[in-house]
Amino acid sequence: MSHCSLRMNALSLACAAGILALGCSATALAQVAAENPERDDVHTLGTVTATAQKRVEVVTDIPMSISVISEEQLDRLQVNNMNDLAGLVPGLQITSLGAPGRSTISIRGITPMGNTASTSIYVDDVPLTANGSLSGATSGMFDLLPYDVQNVEVLRGPQGTLYGASALGGVVKYVTKRPDLEYFSGRAGATMRVVDDGGRVGHSERAAVNVPLVKGQLALRASYAEQTSPGWIDNSVLHRRDTNDVYQNAGRLSLLWKASDTVDVLLTAMRQENKGDNFATVALDPATFKPKLPGYSNEYLFLQPSTIKYDVYGLTVDWDVGWADFTSASSWMKSNSWRLQDQSVEYIPLLGQKPGVGPVMAYAGLDTDIELKKWTQEFRLTSKGDSRLQWQLGAFYTDEDAAYIERGSALSPAFNPVLDLFTASVLTTYKEKALFGNATWKFTDRFDLALGVRHARNDQEFRQTLGGPLGGDGVQRITESSESVTTWSASPRLFLGEDTMAYVRVATGYRAGSPNPILPAAPEVPSQVKSDTLINYEAGLKSHFWDRRALVEVAAFRIDWDDIRLNLLTAQGISYGVNGGEARSQGVEFTGALMPVDGLRLSGSLTYTDAKLTAPIPPARPGGPNQAESGAQLPQVPEWAGSLQADYQFPTSGEWGWSVGGALRYYGERAASVASTQSFDLPSYTTVDLTAEVSSQNTTVRFFVTNLTNKDIYVAAGRTIPAAGAQQYRRWNAVMMQPRTVGVSLDYSF
Repeated sequence: MSHCSLRMNALSLACAAGILALGCSATALAQVAAENPERDDVHTLGTVTATAQKRVEVVTDIPMSISVISEEQLDRLQVNNMNDLAGLVPGLQITSLGAPGRSTISIRGITPMGNTASTSIYVDDVPLTANGSLSGATSGMFDLLPYDVQNVEVLRGPQGTLYGASALGGVVKYVTKRPDLEYFSGRAGATMRVVDDGGRVGHSERAAVNVPLVKGQLALRASYAEQTSPGWIDNSVLHRRDTNDVYQNAGRLSLLWKASDTVDVLLTAMRQENKGDNFATVALDPATFKPKLPGYSNEYLFLQPSTIKYDVYGLTVDWDVGWADFTSASSWMKSNSWRLQDQSVEYIPLLGQKPGVGPVMAYAGLDTDIELKKWTQEFRLTSKGDSRLQWQLGAFYTDEDAAYIERGSALSPAFNPVLDLFTASVLTTYKEKALFGNATWKFTDRFDLALGVRHARNDQEFRQTLGGPLGGDGVQRITESSESVTTWSASPRLFLGEDTMAYVRVATGYRAGSPNPILPAAPEVPSQVKSDTLINYEAGLKSHFWDRRALVEVAAFRIDWDDIRLNLLTAQGISYGVNGGEARSQGVEFTGALMPVDGLRLSGSLTYTDAKLTAPIPPARPGGPNQAESGAQLPQVPEWAGSLQADYQFPTSGEWGWSVGGALRYYGERAASVASTQSFDLPSYTTVDLTAEVSSQNTTVRFFVTNLTNKDIYVAAGRTIPAAGAQQYRRWNAVMMQPRTVGVSLDYSF
């Protein structure tokens, strides 16, 4: 039987199984009795809380823009990694590089230009984003399989006061489930899915259990999930199909000890691994920017595998001291990011050979290995009660050690190393100390003012060794930098009624500066890059109305971004950092939810973002033209984006109930890159996802279709930069959204 026939049979089988199971479930529902009382959650919109300000608060009372995606929504929308949130959260832009964990995140148009992230990622109180410039923050990120997650919080706008460096655009925070000291419980599930034009059936398995070891005093929660996603990208050079299989797993242990009536101790351990056989990229025609090859195919000379691993440990102590709450949050994290890239187009021309042919050097590969170790300690003292003055004081320390190892090699036709083109070993340290505090003064029961400030100092060191004919002389050089940064925030808030709140927020954020490599052949390279900073002006309104059947949140913002951290190249092709360019991002974000009738929930968002340079980006090399001029659109930021979601729980009786739902996402046209020579406009797209769910008190069966229309959608695109004099070898590639996917999942709770 042909490969194509296998695909079609697998897809037909999955669809038939889904239709049959849905039919059987509907028949079962028709047979149940008609006496089950209606559930409370079908009448009004519930209250949502968040930990955005490092205390539990109702979202509609917090004077900033926050989106909270619940566990139920994550399951229903089949959110398996960060890329699946694109278009669902207002102001959140996610650019996939073609594999889970290989993405960049921006919020409100503040994209991570340069080598450091512009959005910080947290799991509970544990910061996972590297602040050093060569720690891999823009080539790989923590991307948790969201199982055993209570919700995901997205904080929009700079969060420098509470969350420190790298929270320029905002924060994405996973809030995990805590152990329950009283009750034994568990959950297990599995999913099967078929990708259109994919090679095999994908599957995932998951389980979680909560065990009170000493009732009321000690409890353990453990969870594990793994997922295999089928490949669907072909390679025309290697004549191989479905090359981009992905494997993910995540495990977590959490131990809660109630040491006394006033002290809780929470110990967590987590491991996450993402492994991809190849990147989900297709070749584009450089003249038309249309697919160059039939189907989903690229023409790299060899596969480009990658892995990302995280080991994360946390210890949190909460102590009720009577007049305040004291929190100690300690964490240790180790990450390893590795990938192999086909760089034949870039480097083989320098050696006088055509890529893919020749008796000696046929290919060139770039092997990048980044290891990061990060230790953090935070102490917080938070006021209690409902007095006129609410306050919080804290201290923070982090110590990051990173090893950035790169090796560019010329390879023989048998894929054996022939020559090291260059080697780079950069060992970096990043140490930061910070003090922060915030206070809210209630002038009246309806009006208050919140102020916050944070002062941080970082010290960094680079130990660099560059070698090889295209690298350097192999001598280790040491550079250092130190910098102090102060961020602040101010948020007046006015309650217009019991369910309506208006606010204004002004806040600042920053990314840390760093030393530059010492390059004797490039005297133009500055010794240090200073931090880039921004200030965010925001006005918003949050209101429940119609007996809490409707919710509206709207925010208008303007962000001024100065001294943007950028990467430039020397004539020898060595990267270094500079401060250059300014930008402004301004827009409006709208979110709303409505329950017009019992059981029907409608929600939506609409975002307008105008993010442009207000000063040019300097030349990539001395004497060259500016990389981008003032007025250029910031990359990967659509002017318009929005979503609509609907979920209907049918009136039911007896043990079983069922619901249907769907989500429509629109993502507008956007520039692939800020540099005009490396960019074109990525077209807008619209996707539709559908679900049908049958559930009882402890069993849920869900059928789903994602990317229903199965359109070819460019998520990102870029140009391979050829070596000097080798323009004929240039190539464009695009990262594609996963084609239509059909699946069924089963979860059982006990």
